[in-house]
Amino acid sequence: MSVAQVDRAAYVTAARVLLIVLGCAALAWGASVLPGFWRQASMERTAARIVAGDPFKPGVLVDLAPVLEATEKSAYCRPSALRSAAIVRLRLAEQAVASGDRQLVDAQMTSAHDSIRNALSCSPADPFLWLALFGVESTQRGFSAEQLEYIRMSYRLGPHEGWVALRRNHISFALFEQLPSNLAEAAIGEFVALLEAGLYRQAVEIFTGPAWPVRDLILPRLKDVAQRDRRRFADALHGRGYDVAVPGVDRSAQPRPWH
Repeated sequence: MSVAQVDRAAYVTAARVLLIVLGCAALAWGASVLPGFWRQASMERTAARIVAGDPFKPGVLVDLAPVLEATEKSAYCRPSALRSAAIVRLRLAEQAVASGDRQLVDAQMTSAHDSIRNALSCSPADPFLWLALFGVESTQRGFSAEQLEYIRMSYRLGPHEGWVALRRNHISFALFEQLPSNLAEAAIGEFVALLEAGLYRQAVEIFTGPAWPVRDLILPRLKDVAQRDRRRFADALHGRGYDVAVPGVDRSAQPRPWH
């Protein structure tokens, strides 16, 4: 065998050894990392279901605590994972409030607050997280005018995100008397946008709920909404038993709720 052949054989052998080493390293990495990814994926699916309004028994979410802690303590900034952790923490805080256990409420609210802050440090342009921060801080410390900056940031960063807008509109109208004029205007404009998006049932819930005391400010703003949307909104209101004069809709042609 020539020197060249020996060198070639040695090169091939070295290459095969390197590939084996890399393959083993990849398997080891997969064995150590992939379970974490699967757990995080499960947490993100749970968060998506929470956003969709699915109910959860308290124990189901408590079991996610190790995944939440690992995600929040990770050195890597993964916005979707941290946001999901914050959403789960918020639901745990809501469940604690429902339980009436003051000590548990304090612990879960603190965990939710820390989780939201952590997520915002990774993704400061997330409109939901700013809204969530308002909710937790106002619950923990009581409402203050300074906290309205969180709502303002939410409007600024996500004016047209539907599921965020629905939650934000409820909150904004519940606080309407405390809102400065620019945020009050944003709340009314957001309500109009929800109606234009065809979210009639949700719009009726807001209108007959937190927005009811300021309905006379909202109704004139509906005159530029498409006739179809105004008609469906008026029908939905009538179906709930509310006799409201929606601009441009002939109430005499509407079926009575008891019909």
